[in-house]
Amino acid sequence: MSIDDRVKQLVIKHAWEMANDSSLSSGDNKLLPEDAGELLSEYFTVFNVDDSSFDFRRYYPNAGIWFLPNCILPRYLKSDKNAPEPLTINMLVACAKAGRWIY
Repeated sequence: MSIDDRVKQLVIKHAWEMANDSSLSSGDNKLLPEDAGELLSEYFTVFNVDDSSFDFRRYYPNAGIWFLPNCILPRYLKSDKNAPEPLTINMLVACAKAGRWIY
């Protein structure tokens, strides 16, 4: 089985079947951060991808606490004021082939 097919099977295991250019982190059919975290944890282990340069908050920005201003919150609770970048199956396949996170 090719890496492409193995990555797709892992995505189906944690979510549903998607096109290769579908985003896991944005759009109408995005995964919840908890589900994406589980998928990515297994992905990095199964495909032995170095995740040292992977930033989860780039693809799943922190929502923060809506009724409190950022200035009084510790860093890990502050909301990110940016839109999530797309995290596609094509990206997962390319990184699995490279053995490290390249985006």
